[in-house]
Amino acid sequence: MATQRRVTPRKRPSQGRSKATVEAIVQATARVLLKDGYEACTTNRVAETAGVSIGSVYQYFPNKESLVVAVMEGHLGQMQEALARRLGELSDADLPTVVKSMVGGMLEMHRIQPRLHRVLLEQVPRIGALKRLHELNDQYEPLVAAWLEAHQEQLELPNPGAAAYVMIAAVEGVVSRVMLEKPGWVELGVLEPQLTRLILGYLAPHLVPITRRAPSPAPAAP
Repeated sequence: MATQRRVTPRKRPSQGRSKATVEAIVQATARVLLKDGYEACTTNRVAETAGVSIGSVYQYFPNKESLVVAVMEGHLGQMQEALARRLGELSDADLPTVVKSMVGGMLEMHRIQPRLHRVLLEQVPRIGALKRLHELNDQYEPLVAAWLEAHQEQLELPNPGAAAYVMIAAVEGVVSRVMLEKPGWVELGVLEPQLTRLILGYLAPHLVPITRRAPSPAPAAP
């Protein structure tokens, strides 16, 4: 049986200089992934791009898998910060506005670094980091649950915590598949209204307008 590769850092930096070094290494890893892809991303290439010694890389990261996980953590951290800002700004907004803004915010992050996101989606399962990915996702689930609970009078769901879990899982599942199979949908704006309608229909079906196809005109009389 194959040995499980370590995907966590050897140690966390505690001082300003070491934190700057680790940040440079992580940013260099992202640049190498974007430019050359996962297979060409080596610890030597990362060290060269970061302008540090290979020893400095291995001081904090045991292998390239742990470097990729560090990039993933930073990428998802940005998404979580953006989501928290949007929820804070929309504390008094109505539900359709909030859902549209949340979906738009998540897609906005994917537009910034779509190739990086795609590399991460493809490689995280292969390098055994799905558990870490789920742990990171669990961090912003309470933010959504808290907003839903505070605005429960607008909803038709009895359990805000469960609703937050299902909503986040639905969005992540759809976005992940689209990023791998139809990435152009994000840029073209195809996905945002579809996801907004999906989530709004789940949280408050009464707020989703029913669209009916117009009846075909009757054939002209002979």
